[in-house]
Amino acid sequence: MTRQEKIAIARIFADLIKADRIVDTSEMEYWRNVCNKYEIDRDIRVAARDISFADAIAAIRASGDRGLGEDLLGDCRAMTVSDGFCAHSEALLMIALSIMFSPEGSFTGDVYSLPRASFDIDIATAIYVENEYDPLTNDAIRSGYRSIFKEFQLAGLHFVYIPKIIDHYSSTDPELFRSILAFLAPSISEGGIDKAYNALLGMTTDIYCKDLLCNKCGFTGLRNTSPSILIKIGNSFVGEARYANYLKIEVDEDILSTVQKFVDEFTDMLSSDVFVVNTSEERDNQFHFHGFYKQLLDIFLVRRNIRSSIVIDPYKEEIFFPDIDEKATGMHRREKALYALMLCYGSSGINFNRPRTSAELKHFERRMNKFQRRYAAIYEMFGGEKETAPDLTQPEIRRPIIACLRRSISRLDALYNPADYTVTKDADGSFAVHVEPGLIFVASLKGDDVIPLQNSDLYSLYKA
Repeated sequence: MTRQEKIAIARIFADLIKADRIVDTSEMEYWRNVCNKYEIDRDIRVAARDISFADAIAAIRASGDRGLGEDLLGDCRAMTVSDGFCAHSEALLMIALSIMFSPEGSFTGDVYSLPRASFDIDIATAIYVENEYDPLTNDAIRSGYRSIFKEFQLAGLHFVYIPKIIDHYSSTDPELFRSILAFLAPSISEGGIDKAYNALLGMTTDIYCKDLLCNKCGFTGLRNTSPSILIKIGNSFVGEARYANYLKIEVDEDILSTVQKFVDEFTDMLSSDVFVVNTSEERDNQFHFHGFYKQLLDIFLVRRNIRSSIVIDPYKEEIFFPDIDEKATGMHRREKALYALMLCYGSSGINFNRPRTSAELKHFERRMNKFQRRYAAIYEMFGGEKETAPDLTQPEIRRPIIACLRRSISRLDALYNPADYTVTKDADGSFAVHVEPGLIFVASLKGDDVIPLQNSDLYSLYKA
């Protein structure tokens, strides 16, 4: 047995012992036997504190020794009843271990551990997730929702299906719901509240999984997930950091049968027929603001990790990021015009490096002159005089303008991957802004409408 496998075993047993938040004499006696059996010494126990529950399971599964997983599972089962009682919290971990190590293979699943600061919901919450909308599975959930919900509820788990929540939000008086959102986030503008409201009502299972869990919460393990149930099975510490542990089991259009089988196996592990059942549900003009429900609203109202569009308004001399309800500040006309021009160049960017050979010098000078003409035209569009536009072909003028632009964008800490939104120098020496063209818009002079950058007068100046 390798040292890494011993560390993994120590981690799994440590989480099991701590699951019910009670450590008793019988568990300590069993723990000593486990340490003797698997040769777990003090150094192994110390090292086990620094790996996650999911990493520990992955290490055992990667060992190639199928018997090790089965033997470990048997010892874990004995551990949970060594005090004469298997608690609900212990059963949540045990069902995950059973799915991961049992040779029967009742379910297809995975276990994940991630920092609680990224994504954290109540223990025993079961959420339906999918990377792409699956019509058959969703139809099965809608038609059998009550049965699925009750099956989970009778096992002490709370089933969450995004469309049901959105149905509830949609059926509420719009002004009442907007007022609730404004109450929860008083710093967001009226326009920002409208955007949050519309985004919530447009939420689907696949959007929730990809945009919220993967992109905004960093739950990248779900990026390519098939239809599944994601269950919060516990919390633990990795080093000094708080982590949450999740079990994912795959489902299909026969989801009700899968849930019934899961619930049967889970409840068979419990030592008591009595446990706490979550009976709370959202009702007319009533909204939960705890656990999953709070997490969902916070993602829209607490503006963090947002992949925002960009609206350039040269007529008002503004650059606006509507999805985070923020304007670029600390930039003058010269920086705003340069940012608009760099967005026109896109990911290809512009290289300011002077060539070393005279043969390439004329081509470089023509490129710089074209760049300056484009900049002066856009500078004029922002209200300046074309003839007095800063000469960005000169490094001593260009560098402080780029530095100021970068400082301004760096303040927008609510953006997802802010580096994509600022001017960066690529490996080949080119300066570019790596924002998808579909996220860039220009305000219309005739009204409040915005049009895609490539259809705008601003882009026409760039192409001239």
